[in-house]
Amino acid sequence: MTDPERLPGFLPASQLAALESAPFRSGPTGPGVYLFRNARGDVMYVGKARSLRRRVLDHLHVRVEKDGAIMAQSRSVEFVPTVSEREALLLEANLVKQYQPPLNTLLKDDRSFPYLGVTLGEEWPRIRLLRRPKRGGGTVLFGPYTSAHEAREAQKLLSETFQIRQCVRLPQRACLYYHIKTCSAPCIGAVGREEYDRSVREAMRVLRGDAAGVRPGVERAMQRAAEAQEFERAAQLRDALRGLSALGERQHVVGPGPGRADVIALAFPRDPAVLRVAVGLLTVQDGEVRHTEPHLLATPADDLPDAGELLRQFLVQWYSARVEMPARLYIAGPRPAGVDEAVAWLEKERGVRVRFRPTGRWASLGRLAERLARSHLDARGPTAPPKAVLEALATLLRLPTLPRRIEGIDISLIQGTDAVGSLVVFSNGLPLKDEYRRYRIRTVEGTNDFAMVAEVVRRRYTRRLAEEEILPDLLLIDGGAGQLAAAEQELVGLHLEDRIPAIGLAKREEEVFRPEVREPLRANPDSPPMLLLRAVRDEAHRFAIGYHRKRRAIRLRTEVERVRGVAAP
Repeated sequence: MTDPERLPGFLPASQLAALESAPFRSGPTGPGVYLFRNARGDVMYVGKARSLRRRVLDHLHVRVEKDGAIMAQSRSVEFVPTVSEREALLLEANLVKQYQPPLNTLLKDDRSFPYLGVTLGEEWPRIRLLRRPKRGGGTVLFGPYTSAHEAREAQKLLSETFQIRQCVRLPQRACLYYHIKTCSAPCIGAVGREEYDRSVREAMRVLRGDAAGVRPGVERAMQRAAEAQEFERAAQLRDALRGLSALGERQHVVGPGPGRADVIALAFPRDPAVLRVAVGLLTVQDGEVRHTEPHLLATPADDLPDAGELLRQFLVQWYSARVEMPARLYIAGPRPAGVDEAVAWLEKERGVRVRFRPTGRWASLGRLAERLARSHLDARGPTAPPKAVLEALATLLRLPTLPRRIEGIDISLIQGTDAVGSLVVFSNGLPLKDEYRRYRIRTVEGTNDFAMVAEVVRRRYTRRLAEEEILPDLLLIDGGAGQLAAAEQELVGLHLEDRIPAIGLAKREEEVFRPEVREPLRANPDSPPMLLLRAVRDEAHRFAIGYHRKRRAIRLRTEVERVRGVAAP
């Protein structure tokens, strides 16, 4: 096995933030949980929010005395984005219970959220509401729920819809539930074992989130009840159909037994200024998320290791230093090349079962781990890429100078009408919006994209020469070889071919086209230099689309006013 000491080091996000002296960054706009940590990385406060960014800003502005205490003792903040406020509430409760942060108001009664348990260990299983469930004993747990009312409503709906036993002890004769058609009465043998077990399985499918899968069966049962003139039962099933979908969307299976599992997801940068790759790590104990920890790895500006190499490095570094190991490890996404040796080591020497691309509940936790990793790459304000990225781009394209000033051109039209061009400017890797320009295409009819690119290049640089303005270090054309050739021809006509290096960047394969080079350059599209080129190209496209929509709206409004004028008496 590769010696982990020789591998590049992953660092916890909180430790890296403290080292960089940039601990408090804006968070995501959606719901989630945030953790304030001190200089040692200890969790000082855990909170939830509908908007993480807004809530953390409230803390930074020190609205109340408690905020001041949190900020005085904290050095960094971490974000765990969730899908909903409900998920954030449950995750916050788990993390407070695990970390016992000193600045949280800890619950003295050890409040726990309710679960629903299907008692498969009983002869005739039933659905129970459990406040402090014990794993094992043949009970499958679902939840947790944010309120006992929510859990009871789900218990009532499923028990009555699928006619599942509700009595704690089986009576000697049929009870009221049987007579009102909400129980199939296994106590008197009114239902067979196979049919009853099928009903229990259908209820568990709903609790796992597959309400759509059981709806056809419920609809058929409703039609049979109506045909048999059992109108009360038919109405009950009709009402059940209305609640099944909403119920299925918000439940997650916890699991029938104890144990620890880890969930891992990778996130790659989408900004050339972020020379980091993140790994989101969740620790799940007995079905509850007990620990969240993003890790970051600094990457070189001129390249980006592939997913298999990064994952191998993290697995070896992290788990070679662990004494207590998880029983299972779930890794979001497909199995990349290059991890076989690390996976074999985990399974054979450390006794960890490794699974890629998990399904069900573990898939949702994989997405949570991915959001955790992503938030620590995206939670930055606009910052210029380091000089190393510009140097890497100059090396990649063999430019004579650093591309400190990059100009990008794009064309936008629909069916040959309202054709417009856009030009955007990036200075040291950041957009310079005051210098953006828009062009109405004047000399080209139809859909000749090449000629339109040529017109924009000719008009732009004829004027720049006349006014003796600064020229770009790199000109990027949104398109392939044809668009680049049209631009290059205009540059030759202006005697600028040696002063303005030009390239084309095609969207489909992210291929880079260069003058007088037949084969396009196929670099890693997620490497920092390529991310910078893609940012320029996408900004030129966005700016062109916005201007095109504006011109089209003006034309349509003019035509409508003209028609109204003709129709007026």
